[in-house]
Amino acid sequence: MAHHAIASIAGYYDDNVYWRKSANTMNGEQAVVTYSFLTTAPGWSDPYYGTPRTTFQRYSEGEKSLVRNALATIASVANIQFVEAVGDPLITFGQFNIPGNVVGFANQITYLKPDADFSGAEIWIDTQEDFSLMGSGMHTILHEIGHALGLEHPFDGTSPLKGKELNSSIMGYSYVGPNNKLGVFDIMALQSIYGPAKARLGNNTYKFGSDTLIWDGGGNDTIDARGASSKIVLNLNDSTWSYIGKKAASLLDPKQVFIGDFTIIENANGSQYGDQIMGNEAANSVHGNGGNDTLKGSSGDDRLWGDANNDSLSGGWGLDTLSGGSGHDQLSGGGNADVLSGGTGRDKFQFSSYSNFGDLTSYDRILDFRRDDKMDFSKLDANPSAAGRQRMIFLGNGVEDARLSASKAGQFYYNTSKDALVIDATGDGIADHLVGVRGVNEFKSSYFIL
Repeated sequence: MAHHAIASIAGYYDDNVYWRKSANTMNGEQAVVTYSFLTTAPGWSDPYYGTPRTTFQRYSEGEKSLVRNALATIASVANIQFVEAVGDPLITFGQFNIPGNVVGFANQITYLKPDADFSGAEIWIDTQEDFSLMGSGMHTILHEIGHALGLEHPFDGTSPLKGKELNSSIMGYSYVGPNNKLGVFDIMALQSIYGPAKARLGNNTYKFGSDTLIWDGGGNDTIDARGASSKIVLNLNDSTWSYIGKKAASLLDPKQVFIGDFTIIENANGSQYGDQIMGNEAANSVHGNGGNDTLKGSSGDDRLWGDANNDSLSGGWGLDTLSGGSGHDQLSGGGNADVLSGGTGRDKFQFSSYSNFGDLTSYDRILDFRRDDKMDFSKLDANPSAAGRQRMIFLGNGVEDARLSASKAGQFYYNTSKDALVIDATGDGIADHLVGVRGVNEFKSSYFIL
């Protein structure tokens, strides 16, 4: 779910079946935006702002350089390529002596969906503006380029910003940041439309909590929270709000972190406290480090390490590798074939459905079952078609599937020659699932929580 500041600034309510107020056809798509500087006044007259015919002024080379600097500032964070061109550009820049207190105005680039074509935008700046890098003109140019690219005033719309959040956006009228910089919410909004810039392409490490916004353009990247002062809640999915300690009222408060839209972070290192870390669709590598951690993978082929203390590890959907480390850990591979290692301590290997086991050719493997560990089937319904929850039935140990009988769903035994639990899910006396288990020669009923 998008942060409310993105909803306020990005102007998504201007996207319908007829048009889209941006320079791309869908969110996350790169935009190539051509631009030029007007050399003569256009032939229109605006009844509100007056006609620019009499006070129209060409941009000097210094003023053009300032505009190019503003475009480069935006391109450094959002996936937009600006190309100076002649002909029919998407943005034209002009200036004239605008009456009253107005310092600039712009319309928006529009993608006309029925025509599969774009209509351009005009940006007009007051000739009285201070055209220097830190002057009001730079602020105005960034603000108006933002409008041309689809950004709205953050005090309008269905989720208006207030107080310090409003003051943090260059798209508002009370911005307190440097005139040559975008606010963090402005960057978040631009990235929600165009994706992050094709930058930060290496294997980068981001210190958790040092920046409000984490964004990245590629590579195999890591969020490192080993220096955090207390427990962390970290969601590696893009467009998510994470934090150290407690979630604050505002993302701008200390120890709050946002992972930008279309940013993929693959890896994470937790703190020395009891963390909660959620993976994303990538192949994640996550270390809990100290503390009683809860680590969850997602759809990728993940590697989760609980490390010290009593941890809960859940692989999700994918070919996952879970290592509990020291402590009394709970491990759940989830769907597909996973590799589970409890390590030292009294560990629980949890299976909540038949899909958690895998099938007869691709199945979970437990590498180090110890006599004080448990196989936990307490959340598994052996026969969902029957009323209530039906427990699994342990048949003991053997070397052949003849131990299975056409009697009841959910029966299983430990095949000592295969080092595997053999499971009959349907009760027809035929094996349906396997779970490879190493570490003991024979299983006892006391090893199971049924």
